[in-house]
Amino acid sequence: MRLSAAALAGLFALGAAGGLLGDQGHVASGTTAYLSSSKGVPFVWESPLWFPALVGLLTASLAELRLRMWPVRRASSPADGVAAVAVVLGLYALTALIRHQPLGPGTVLVYALAALVWRALGDGAPAAACGVVAAIVGVTSEIVLVASGIFEYAESIDPLAGVPPWLPALYFAFGVVVARLGELCGRAAERP
Repeated sequence: MRLSAAALAGLFALGAAGGLLGDQGHVASGTTAYLSSSKGVPFVWESPLWFPALVGLLTASLAELRLRMWPVRRASSPADGVAAVAVVLGLYALTALIRHQPLGPGTVLVYALAALVWRALGDGAPAAACGVVAAIVGVTSEIVLVASGIFEYAESIDPLAGVPPWLPALYFAFGVVVARLGELCGRAAERP
């Protein structure tokens, strides 16, 4: 099963918009800061233009991966999609809100919530695989961008090669949610 061009475009736009919302919270809270090497690049709200584009591309790609690799096994409703988007945006906002809290408990909280997202919205191994791919691609990309001097995380929260230890869990939850959205879009395409 493949996603239609309209579904891919919608998922790209949804991912880009969600990335902008989450990134705005990170910049406003001081969780992240874009450095001088980002200047001269057009910004949308608090983010350089490439950021929402990358999040949108990852969103559409993961949804397509979910449908290509495994059959859709769960029935989905639009309410599932709304809940999935809400939970990942809420988790993204939480990572901005815990910026000034002790890193250990904040990290445990983000991982615990990511596990609950997987349990509540995921479909087992397929969703977990999408979560792992998102975590590997997202965290590795951010480590490279931090090392390149494009942006940085606050010094008190960046012990994992320049990024926070809760970042893999945030990306994992994102991947699970995108897998769910891919299922929803795939089911919609099957309907006459």
